[in-house]
Amino acid sequence: MSVKQESFSELSSLLEKVRQSPLHVKETVMRKFFQDFERYRQSFGDVGNQPSIYPWLRLLLPGMDRERKAYGLRERTLAEAYIRALGLDRRNEKVQQLLGTGNDLAERLAPLLHGRCPADGDLTVGDVNSRLDAIGEGGRVVAARDALVTLIERGSPLDQRWLVRIVLKNLRLGVSNRRILQLYHPNAPTLYDGASDLKQMVQLIETKAPEAMETAAGSGGVVLLTHFIRPMLCQRVELRQVGELLRKDTYWLETKMDGERFQVHWDGTSFRYYSRNGHDYSEAFGQTPDQVSGTLTPMLATLLAPSTRDIILDGEMMVFDRRDLRYRDKCDGTDVKALRPGNANLRPCFCVYDVLYHNGRSLTSVPYAERARLLTNVIREQFGFVKHCHRERVRDEDHLIELINAAIDAQQEGVVLKREDALYQPNRRAGTGWYKIKPDYIDGLVVDFDLLVLGGFYNMRRTYVNALLVGVARGPGEYVSVAKVSMGLGVAEWQQLNQSLRPHWRTEPLEGLHCGRTQPDVWITPTNSIVLQLKGSELVRSDSYGAGFTIRFPRIVTTRADKLPDEVCTLEELQQLGTNTAGSAVQTDTRKATKLAKRHVTLEDLNAPAPVKQTKSGRKRVITVERTLIADHRDVSPLPDGMLQGRDVCVMSVGTQTGAPSIDALERLVRRHGGRAVANPSPDTYAIVAGRVTFKVRKYMETGRWDVVQDGWLLRAGLDGRLEPFRPEDILAATETTRMKLTEQYDRYGDSYTRPTTPTTFGALLRRMTGDGEQGPMTSQLTGLETVRAEATLLGVRQATRRRLFRGVNARLYQNRDGPVLRTGEDEALVGVDAYRAQRAMLRFVMHGGQWLRDTEPGPVRYVFVASPVEVLEVEEWIDTVTGTNKSVLPKLLRVQWIGRSIEAGRLYDETYFTYNDF
Repeated sequence: MSVKQESFSELSSLLEKVRQSPLHVKETVMRKFFQDFERYRQSFGDVGNQPSIYPWLRLLLPGMDRERKAYGLRERTLAEAYIRALGLDRRNEKVQQLLGTGNDLAERLAPLLHGRCPADGDLTVGDVNSRLDAIGEGGRVVAARDALVTLIERGSPLDQRWLVRIVLKNLRLGVSNRRILQLYHPNAPTLYDGASDLKQMVQLIETKAPEAMETAAGSGGVVLLTHFIRPMLCQRVELRQVGELLRKDTYWLETKMDGERFQVHWDGTSFRYYSRNGHDYSEAFGQTPDQVSGTLTPMLATLLAPSTRDIILDGEMMVFDRRDLRYRDKCDGTDVKALRPGNANLRPCFCVYDVLYHNGRSLTSVPYAERARLLTNVIREQFGFVKHCHRERVRDEDHLIELINAAIDAQQEGVVLKREDALYQPNRRAGTGWYKIKPDYIDGLVVDFDLLVLGGFYNMRRTYVNALLVGVARGPGEYVSVAKVSMGLGVAEWQQLNQSLRPHWRTEPLEGLHCGRTQPDVWITPTNSIVLQLKGSELVRSDSYGAGFTIRFPRIVTTRADKLPDEVCTLEELQQLGTNTAGSAVQTDTRKATKLAKRHVTLEDLNAPAPVKQTKSGRKRVITVERTLIADHRDVSPLPDGMLQGRDVCVMSVGTQTGAPSIDALERLVRRHGGRAVANPSPDTYAIVAGRVTFKVRKYMETGRWDVVQDGWLLRAGLDGRLEPFRPEDILAATETTRMKLTEQYDRYGDSYTRPTTPTTFGALLRRMTGDGEQGPMTSQLTGLETVRAEATLLGVRQATRRRLFRGVNARLYQNRDGPVLRTGEDEALVGVDAYRAQRAMLRFVMHGGQWLRDTEPGPVRYVFVASPVEVLEVEEWIDTVTGTNKSVLPKLLRVQWIGRSIEAGRLYDETYFTYNDF
């Protein structure tokens, strides 16, 4: 890393390099930066004096820095501040471009900076952070202008461009914030999810807090009181996939409330309320029980159990309507955060469904069922103020359908399934054991709409239309808008749609199209337009669209090329649907939304096959194959020479990853290859197939009576391929007979004696040999004698001797402990060059067979290499601290140049010319 460790120009250059590089290089550059900084930090020795990367991360990840207050600056405001700070003439053409719209404010600003700021900046990372803090604390525009004057005077044009992007919190690097955290440290994303605090995350990583690292490794996150926890999310699941879930595990069903996700923190003295995105609304709901303006805390504080010292609750903040005695939905338009204590009809009510922290203990690693039981004991219900989410254990498929239909009858948004043993994993969705089911997820359950495309909305760069305005017919030649839709189509479908409609877009409003307050960027005449089939969750009254209604969560199902513009849904039909609520009991309340479920769920919905999706020929992806297998549950004719003829196979479990095949799909493969799928293994069962090792699978593995194999064994053959005998990588547990057969066919590393080796199989073989595979090392490493023989065979005796010159020699590298970063002037540069040359020589030492022991690795060595003149006594003290064991084996002190001279000579060179002194 450069000696200018605190220079902001170093960061600007890094960001510019990342931005200009291709994707695979971007990550390499970022990873190298973090590695270099860590080496620089460790060079300080004393932990208390080591610099932290936190100030750099605040600028690398401005959107994740919650310590700095919001600037309140948008592009236009920031451009105005630069115009005033630079004293620019507004009539100038480039200044007008700066105030206009475009892709990147930083690029529009660049031509105006030359000659108005120094070519080389002298800003430090600390300077920039302090100025940005001042903008957040100050009077926004005025503070921004004052801070910018200083930054302009000291920052280069490149510095200014990156300052703009940092202030706007959009670096445009092409690398996500989460990926940058992963490049910094593998556990960084998990640690951040648990506390949403960059400073805390960096502190835990740099101090290597063992408990934090262990918790992060288990995906539980480190939970801290009064620090926002990124909430765990629910994975969408199709109803036809739920039966498989119920057969594998025990689930609880909860009502899905249609409010705003909130966390409530109480540290024993004050309350904190955080929204789904981490915004703090404690002032609105009340920080203390005696806060008169608090809308919830005065009552909530009385409902906590007396034994509760501190707690974190997760739930939904609802608007409770005292007049109708019901909870309002979000589509009713009432903002729960804006309610005031004097409101006679509406008040906030916290629907709590999880507890994440209690009395000094984090509960994220506690199973869901235990957290749910604890929740009932730590906070009481109070009608209209606090409500426990209704939950019920699902007994079977019939019970599930009964509960879903009850939710439909109650006009609820949907239901949530939670696995009984699910842990709380912050900011995780897939594979966590939480699933959401809504009526609009189920085919044929909700009303579909045939709507006409009336207009389009451009993307941010105005390069293509990425959202459509759709509407219904009001009369002959008259159409009114209903919704803006952008979901439901893939990238290829959007491209095709843009290509078809682009020639017909018009930039001026067209007669007969009434769009309300939501005006599109472009319009299209009905005769040139297309009809789309849409579905959504609710029909909501809205003044934003010409029809007076809109569809909540609209998604495109398909295009209707068979329908003409005058055959779409009419406004009269829409109005009838909007006023036809489910039951007269709810017609007199203030609801603005009508649920679109038109019937109840049945067992046929639960067991329905997945639709077969057409895929392009030539593209073979495992996930596509698996989904195709799941889609078709019809029986198949067995292959005439199938390997499983007359054999029973038990499919016991499936994987949890997205796109994993179902048990029905795997059993279909068994039948395809001539076998018979059985529900439970018997003594005659040929094999047990397992997609994941469950408790039940593990019990069968421990008996040693059956071959237990991974589902990849079946998937590798598919429907039309030839099923092959087991390979070592297929085996989870093997009988003695199978083990002996594999021993005859494969070596101890799993390499076949007869099967040709491919690049893929060779890579897997190397991973198994080095222990990088999922199951760890299969065998011990090669012995020293085996390695020598292998090298002699592969390279020849002469080349092996020359290329492994330092075989059996170990050494350390001693560098001046003051380090080059504490020197100045020419000495600093010289010492830095010597240090890097010494490290390069040590890498050549390792490449030629030597062993380089670092400071953290104890043990005696044969040599200690030095890069520059040293005091022998200092080296002796250092050796005593790092060796840690046998002091009788004294190393020789050599100049590091001995390594290069030996390599050039092809032998171990005479040490006399390079020796400092013997200890």
